[in-house]
Amino acid sequence: MAHAIVPQLGALRALLFAITLFWIASPRGADAQHLIAYISQRGLHGEITFRQMNATTVEIKASLEATLQYPVQVWSWAVRRFAVDYSIIDPEERCKLDRLGAPVMSFDEDLEYLVLPGNETSTWKRNMQLIGDMGIWGKSLVLTEVDEDVRVCATITTIQNSVEHMAEARFNTPVAGSVHFRWLAPAEGANGDTLIYSDLYHIKEQPVDLEGSDKRSFTQHHWKIFVTDIFRHDHHRTEDNCNFLELVFDPQGSGPGQGIGDLDMRLGRIAVANNALKIPKRSSFRDAQLALLPSDLTIPHRTLYLVIFDNQHPDTYLACTKIRHVQPLIYKTFINSGGVKGKVTFTQRSKFDPTFLNFTLGAPLSQHVSRKFAEDVAAFRLHSMPPVPHRIGKEDFCLTTGDMHNPRDLQEKVPPPGYGTQEQYAVGDLSGKLQGRNKAYWHQYVLPGTSSELSGLYWDVFLPLQGRYSIAQRSLVVYTFNRTDVQNITKSIWGCSSLSQYLRNGIYQQPMFTAQVLFRYPVVGRVIFRQPAEQPWQDTTVLIEYLIQADGSTQNTTFDHRWAIHSSAPGKDFYDWQQRCLSAGGVHNPFKVDWGNRSADDLCQPQLPAMCRMGALDARLGRLSIAGRRRTAQKYSRRMFVDGNLPLSGRHSILGKSLVIYEDNGPKARGERLACSAVIGHYRRKVVAKDWYANGDELTVSGRVEITQQSEYDVSNVEVQLKGLKNNGGYHIHKTPVEANLAFPCEASTLYGHWNPFEVKPKSSPPPRQGTSDQYELGDLSGKFGGLNGLTQYEDSYNDTNLPLFGYNSIIGRSVVIHKHQRNARWACSTLERGYSPSEARELRAIASFHHPTGYAYGYVKMTQLIHNDGSQSETVIEIKLRHPGKNDRNSTRNHNWQIFVNPVGVDAAVKPTSTRCVAGGYVWNPFYTQLADPLNLDLYEQECAPDNPLRCYVGDVGARMGTIDLGGERVVFTDANFPLEAPVGAIGRSIVIFGPEQSHERFACANIEPDHNVIKYINLQKPPRFVVAQFLEELRSVMGIPEWMLDVDARKTKELHGGACIQMIIHFKGPLAHRLEMDMSRLIAAGRLDAPSLFIPGYVNQKRKPTISYRTCGVRDTNEKRTKSFKGRFSSSSFAPIEPKPFVIAIIVISPIIIFL
Repeated sequence: MAHAIVPQLGALRALLFAITLFWIASPRGADAQHLIAYISQRGLHGEITFRQMNATTVEIKASLEATLQYPVQVWSWAVRRFAVDYSIIDPEERCKLDRLGAPVMSFDEDLEYLVLPGNETSTWKRNMQLIGDMGIWGKSLVLTEVDEDVRVCATITTIQNSVEHMAEARFNTPVAGSVHFRWLAPAEGANGDTLIYSDLYHIKEQPVDLEGSDKRSFTQHHWKIFVTDIFRHDHHRTEDNCNFLELVFDPQGSGPGQGIGDLDMRLGRIAVANNALKIPKRSSFRDAQLALLPSDLTIPHRTLYLVIFDNQHPDTYLACTKIRHVQPLIYKTFINSGGVKGKVTFTQRSKFDPTFLNFTLGAPLSQHVSRKFAEDVAAFRLHSMPPVPHRIGKEDFCLTTGDMHNPRDLQEKVPPPGYGTQEQYAVGDLSGKLQGRNKAYWHQYVLPGTSSELSGLYWDVFLPLQGRYSIAQRSLVVYTFNRTDVQNITKSIWGCSSLSQYLRNGIYQQPMFTAQVLFRYPVVGRVIFRQPAEQPWQDTTVLIEYLIQADGSTQNTTFDHRWAIHSSAPGKDFYDWQQRCLSAGGVHNPFKVDWGNRSADDLCQPQLPAMCRMGALDARLGRLSIAGRRRTAQKYSRRMFVDGNLPLSGRHSILGKSLVIYEDNGPKARGERLACSAVIGHYRRKVVAKDWYANGDELTVSGRVEITQQSEYDVSNVEVQLKGLKNNGGYHIHKTPVEANLAFPCEASTLYGHWNPFEVKPKSSPPPRQGTSDQYELGDLSGKFGGLNGLTQYEDSYNDTNLPLFGYNSIIGRSVVIHKHQRNARWACSTLERGYSPSEARELRAIASFHHPTGYAYGYVKMTQLIHNDGSQSETVIEIKLRHPGKNDRNSTRNHNWQIFVNPVGVDAAVKPTSTRCVAGGYVWNPFYTQLADPLNLDLYEQECAPDNPLRCYVGDVGARMGTIDLGGERVVFTDANFPLEAPVGAIGRSIVIFGPEQSHERFACANIEPDHNVIKYINLQKPPRFVVAQFLEELRSVMGIPEWMLDVDARKTKELHGGACIQMIIHFKGPLAHRLEMDMSRLIAAGRLDAPSLFIPGYVNQKRKPTISYRTCGVRDTNEKRTKSFKGRFSSSSFAPIEPKPFVIAIIVISPIIIFL
């Protein structure tokens, strides 16, 4: 028997990534004292390296080139005290002298001016040191044009990444700003060093004459590093109160005032600016004694804090904050379409370093595809927003990415790609900045020198991964040449993908916390907030997905709306016509920003977000627009921002607060607040297929298929672990969940075909693993990633850009089918069920059961939804199985609309006149008053309510969002983003009304939405001759008066006992009356009689119902066994319980003198 295990690739990938980072940092090899400055500005592109030759001599090498626009250049060059902040994208602002500090040294006298042409590849030697008091490491190289006041600047950093580290102490209140610790680890033949940069400022009005002069623009303070007590576990405390800190960091026991943490005793006091917008106060220090290591910052149960003391009361703490190790930022985007696979990796060590890129794209299994891509590719660009997830598979998918990321609004008339320097191009114009550059680095071009392709390693000094202009969470868009008209060759979008953050190892995604705001009245829309999980100091991405007028009072687009986070969740006044949204409280200001008599927003500027009240989003991010109609929402309202002062975790999290949109010219009675809604969690999704069913054969397979997705903007991560395989072939995701009561549950008659919402033609798909995700059916896992041929075990992990767990193409609630290699027969199957921890969430199940014997539809509509502990709700997964009444009725009618009505129904569900049928249900459910100002304008409603605008629909108008349904057709599964099940706004207790075929407006059938419980029970029966499980179940349902979906059996667990004298089964009781059904069946089996049916049906009595049954229980002891004096109870274990938590109840029943416990 063949036996093979697919090896784990994690270690190999980690090694390759480490090699990649080394190449990124060192194209020519490096030692510990080998520094470099990357320059691409004002017509000058290249690198200048510094290498310590001996104790006194440094070799300086230039590798530069001038652009055609600036062929002659003469530069004065010098070193200044501060490193360059690469999050600033304005070249003039970045290189201002007050930002770069005082001069440290000049090269003009010793080495003369830097002249091009002439010095492109020059080498100089100079008596100096790279580190130390007069060292240049960690400072800035500044080039000034001799004839013009133009500057170029770059941080002087190490070539080798591993020897340099960064830590940050970020303050919030009453002092804001950061202190950065940058240290060089000691290495063989080189000493270590530590630099400290500080940029601190007050966020409250300071009293005049603090230190004897009202003209001082800053205050000076003592500062120290403290460490928490390992025995007191104070590391979890907040930074609002520093009084728990008692120990100055002194690992060497040097004594008071002499410890490593006594910074002020060695370096002097630290300055804090009074008004950083007017006169900032930046400082830098060198501290040879401060040898921090990553281990010092990550010791369990101990934390280092930086403490600033009050300048008026030196023994009093003013502010404190944790010192955190700054990890390199890594973003990746995956290309997996059109036959081309690969990724682009972006890495930035800190905001004082440039960004490095690694392009690995191509079609490794097809040279023809790789060559065609290289010939046709026109440009690589970063666009301002990620693509809209639910548009994937549509022609306009990549058109939803907005324009190229160009925050400086540069004109398109720039030098051709590769002929200018990087500040001349838009931030997102990767081809313009990188094409033909970095020739000394590793590249693997398909068509070297003749194509617009990008491959291998590059660096970019105008591509920040942090700060307000960050490219984080945006999208990479690939353009190709459109040569349809050879006289007019144009560029068109070929493909796109979002950028996602990864951990330092480059293998696993960075866990992200996502929050959302859903607006429902009088504006509908969705706002997404994303931040690395449990890292409130990191940047937060804010995505305005859409904002649309919804109350019907206006269809005009409105502009310049203020918006803010407010301190409380809104109440029911969100729809009041007067004093709306007052329950949301004031603007969220947890750090107590206070500028005295001046407005709190007077000193609030985007470049210093900490000087703003946290909730004042408009002042630092800009104002919003609200589209009048759905068709213009993408153009006017979709926006994306990055903010550095918007925590989603920690004590000051905005979760549970409210987002308020203002309208300054609205009705006076209503007030300035137009709309408000709570900030709630939007949690990752996980599905697991592990409860396997055999398709008539012996079940040998075990293991799982597990799929997770952090949000709809992330790739899906798939992990497969399977054992017990036998001559298998492919495995795929199919349309519907497994029906456990069937003897052949995997057949096409119940699970149908592969999940293929984009209608990909399987015959046109490439062989397995040779194509890209878009070339296969969405559910064709083995086609995309390889099959199971010849394996007995299989273990692998991969990511898929086209396997959603969010949106109406979600795979939640569908199934995985494993096929045999021979004839592609279906061998085993399992439902893809939600995976979650019961400590985090619970799954709510509901059912609308159409079982009235004289009704007009027969079957059910099942609904499941995940409710998280903070009250946030997942999308609702809906399974529909409906046909016309009658055991043998095979009629099929199509295109039935369906809605949720406000009230439950009763006898009226089965009356013949359609005018009075289902009338008790009332009208369609509209709890959020959609189109309240113009409710009779059906034309407007039908134009605006759509699957891509679900919040604009009445909550009860499910058919408008999901589409019509058929009676007598296949089972179907939907995923609805606007179908809440639980109170206070919930569908349970209301009714589903199905209208007539072909979108008729007449009410056709209806049923109430009720909780769907699941009670499980073992039962042992005496087995009569010719016993058939299906016949037994049919008799049982007939006596109890219930439909088949309320009582079924797990066919896998049925087995004979006592030599065939008895049979054991596991019975599932489902529906709103599951507990009563379990008790009634116990009485029925015990007494043989049930006088009244278990299910009461209003207005219907079955005169032909038989009240008795002939089956009897069977004891657990074989009657043929010889009895002994000793008596021992037997306990059966629950081998059938699903691993993933489910909301069912396990029943304990007495079936003989012995009790069986599950």
